[in-house]
Amino acid sequence: MSEQVYGRHAVLHLLQAGRRAVHEVFLLHGGEQPDDPIVAAAERRKIKVSKKERSFFTKFDFSHQGVIAETSPYPYSQLDELAASRWLLILDGLQDPQNLGAICRSALLIGVEGVVIPENRACPVTGAVCKAAAGAVEYLKIAQVSSIAQAVNYLKKHQFWIYGADSEGGRPPFEEQFPEKVVLVVGGEGRGLGRLVRERCDLILTLPMARTEISSYNASAATAMVLAEILRQKICRAPKTP
Repeated sequence: MSEQVYGRHAVLHLLQAGRRAVHEVFLLHGGEQPDDPIVAAAERRKIKVSKKERSFFTKFDFSHQGVIAETSPYPYSQLDELAASRWLLILDGLQDPQNLGAICRSALLIGVEGVVIPENRACPVTGAVCKAAAGAVEYLKIAQVSSIAQAVNYLKKHQFWIYGADSEGGRPPFEEQFPEKVVLVVGGEGRGLGRLVRERCDLILTLPMARTEISSYNASAATAMVLAEILRQKICRAPKTP
C-alpha cells in the first residue's frame, strides 16, 4: 500500500526525515531547481527520481507544484510512546486537512512533542495535510486513538494537566500558570469540544476577543495563540544562562 505526498516542502521533508519508505519521486520535466535539494535528498537515499512531462501531472486533482512522491503510509505513533513527553496536543475531531496541517506546523515549531487525533470522524494525515504542514508532520509524533475521552483519562494517569480550548466559558490562557506536563485539547471546527472530553478537562481556556462581529477564531489560529503562550511561560521559567 502506498500514499502520495506532494508539494516541494512536503516532499523535501519526507525525504530528509527518513521515517517512511519512499518508492519513487516524480518531478515535472524542466521544473526542477538548480542543484535541486529534492533531487539531492533522493539521491542520498538512493530513491529513483523520474522526470515527467506536464501531461503526467494533469491527472492529479491536487496542487502538487510539479513534485509527487510515492511513499509508504504515515507512521503513526502509539499513545504510550507519547506519555513520556511533557507537552502534547489533542485534536478532537478536526475535519479540514488545511487546519490539521497548519496546526501541526505550528505545533512542531512551538515545541509540542506529540499530537493525538481520533481514528474516526476526523481528518487523518493525508497528502493534503502534509502539504499544508509544509512537511512538519514528518518530524512530529502523531497518534491515532479510538477514543479521545479515554486518551485524556490515560494521560491524566501519567500526571498531565488537561486544558481544553473552547470559544466561551473559560479562563484566558494569559492568566493561567501552566504546569510542567501539559495537554492542550482543541475541538473540531464548528462543534468545539465534545461533551465527554470537555468534562474530563481540568480547566477550560478561552481566548479573549476585542471584536464580536465574528463568533470565534479559526481553529489553527486559536491553537497557535494558546501554544505560544505556553511556550512563552516555558521560556520564562527556563534557567537563564550567565
